[in-house]
Amino acid sequence: MKKIRNIGCLLLLLWLAVWTEPLQATRIEGTALFAKNKTLRLYTYDDMLSRNRELLTVAEVDGNGLFSVNLPNIREITMLTFAYNLTYGSFYVEPNRSYVVDLYTDSNLINRVDAEMLGNYIQITVLNNDSTELNWKINYFDQYYTYFMYYNGTAIMRHAPKEIYDSLLQVIESRFPVPDQPVDFYDVYVKYRIGIMESMYYDKSKSKVYHKYLETPYVYYNNPAYMDFIGLFFEDYLYSGSKKITKGILYQDINELNNYAKLLDDLGKDPLLQNEIIREIVLIKGLGELKAYPEEFKKGNLESLLNALSQKTKFKEHRMLATNQLKSFQLMNPQGKLIPFTLLDEKGNEVNSSQFAGKYLYIQFFATYCQDCIREMLILKYLKSQFGDKVQFLSVMLDFEPMKLYHFVKDYPDFDWQFARIGDKYEFLEQYNLYSLPLGLLADPDGRIVAFPAPSASDGLGELFQKIFLINRK
Repeated sequence: MKKIRNIGCLLLLLWLAVWTEPLQATRIEGTALFAKNKTLRLYTYDDMLSRNRELLTVAEVDGNGLFSVNLPNIREITMLTFAYNLTYGSFYVEPNRSYVVDLYTDSNLINRVDAEMLGNYIQITVLNNDSTELNWKINYFDQYYTYFMYYNGTAIMRHAPKEIYDSLLQVIESRFPVPDQPVDFYDVYVKYRIGIMESMYYDKSKSKVYHKYLETPYVYYNNPAYMDFIGLFFEDYLYSGSKKITKGILYQDINELNNYAKLLDDLGKDPLLQNEIIREIVLIKGLGELKAYPEEFKKGNLESLLNALSQKTKFKEHRMLATNQLKSFQLMNPQGKLIPFTLLDEKGNEVNSSQFAGKYLYIQFFATYCQDCIREMLILKYLKSQFGDKVQFLSVMLDFEPMKLYHFVKDYPDFDWQFARIGDKYEFLEQYNLYSLPLGLLADPDGRIVAFPAPSASDGLGELFQKIFLINRK
């Protein structure tokens, strides 16, 4: 027994030595010709369910389009995202590896705030890889999977006869075989991408898919394919996906009792939620989805339950999942505070959120290529003449080229209110999801958000002003 104990201690010491040994920095170098003399942002994800991005570092690109950066704290396979303005592209990095990459994107779209919506992204080519490298393998699988679903997706979603479906499944599983209990990142990725296909076919028989894909002791929090599978499999599950979770149970546990422990126990009555880890993930996801039904569920209680879960859960990964769901509530909360900002006007002077305190503030987000935005300004001019003593107006340009604001203001002198440009305030852009235009935000004199998105100038903004100021007169 003493000998066994000594061996165990030796193994523990060896493990500690390996884990505490300083990791070599993961190094990335390459070319980004579209970003000469500019800065690339590099993000990781602290949560693969909500895909909340966290800024990791930046890389300065020289006049020849070359850059290099060291990432000292990569301890596991990590999805890394390059960003330039609001154009993004992702690939996977492993600890103790160096990567030589080439970044490419459509230079005509990278300066548009809606670049991602238009399908633009940063293509990342790893130049020093081969067929054994993770990105090569995942890209090869993704290309085949996309091709496969393009030709067979309709048959799968329309529930083709089982013998046809089984033959299709055999084709892809034989080409990309994975073990029943994979632990390798790539094998997990392949298994759960195929699992998404199976979820589509067996959408009326969830237990079959559950037993094949979720009866496992492992939860692969950092694998996007696994978390995408969880997201799709349990889409809107609390509200309409489970026969065991009735509206009566939800109303009582959320609206009346506001009791996290009881709600979690009641969810356990569903046979697909008996695993407490999966159950908590589904609860976090479900509470976030229920905010889409404000007439049925109290938003304050949904936030309270997520807050309780983030503090009481015994699974450390779930604290982040719950915290990120809470962020989405706080952003859209009508009583939330406007994020403080400092922007620049067309002459380079600072425009601070603090200078608008004491009056209502209507912010119109626009881009010079958005013709609808310019038409809205013609109505804003009229609204300013009617409500200018009570409401301040600010138009924020989302184009990334600074001189465009100078020329725009010069070309439209009749728009006689404050203008500013977003510049490099990417956090503000991302927090408010400023991708679809026209878009407006209304804040009260104390900086509390009254409406976001606010009614457009051409469809209800004037009526909202009348309602607010009529109430205030009373």
